[in-house]
Amino acid sequence: MPLHPSAISPAVGARHHLWLLCLPFIWQLGLAPLINDVALRPFGMPFPMAWQMAGVVLSSLVFALVFHLDQRAGLETEEQAFIAAILQREAAEGVQ
Repeated sequence: MPLHPSAISPAVGARHHLWLLCLPFIWQLGLAPLINDVALRPFGMPFPMAWQMAGVVLSSLVFALVFHLDQRAGLETEEQAFIAAILQREAAEGVQ
């Protein structure tokens, strides 16, 4: 029987910030058709290439922000409780 995280730990802070993880996807794929015909050449590169490089930087910043917000919401505590419950269950079942 699978363990449900809500059964292991009390309600953890809201995770409404996870929608931020959509931003890199929108940047890289959703806006690509709009920037393909831009004639600007920053640093001598085609604009779509510079756009993709900026998208990598944006993605890194978004991931770092989500990581920080997850820590503040108590995700590590929830993960530790979940892992402890799994190990306890495996020990009770004799699985190593």
